Amino acid sequence: MGIIILPFLFVALFLAASSVSKLITHFKNKNVGIKEILLGLTVSAVLFGLICLSYILEGSAWALSPAFRVPIFMVFVPFLMHVFLENSKKPKGIQVSIILLISIVFTAILGIVFNGVMFDLVDFLGIGKHY
Repeated sequence: MGIIILPFLFVALFLAASSVSKLITHFKNKNVGIKEILLGLTVSAVLFGLICLSYILEGSAWALSPAFRVPIFMVFVPFLMHVFLENSKKPKGIQVSIILLISIVFTAILGIVFNGVMFDLVDFLGIGKHY
């Protein structure tokens, strides 16, 4: 199973690194303020809360599910949304794009720091798991 999980997580890490480089460019252009940073952190927290809620509502989960569900909903989907919004002609679209980048960066930082929590999320929530 590691043959599948490891490349998947490496792609998520690559997207996070790409987000960091794009975010640095936005910082240099002074497109990022405290409001965007707080909103990005909020988006990350809400997405993680929704993932936890989905596990609680399911009652049981596949043991390796967090290794797929967390990157999909917290990195891949926001990055795709960012790609569609970054060339928007509307300022709000560009602002949402930047907020999504910040969310991805926060997710990557927290995912690296709390790596054990991500893989043990099902245990942490006290949910039964299947193999």
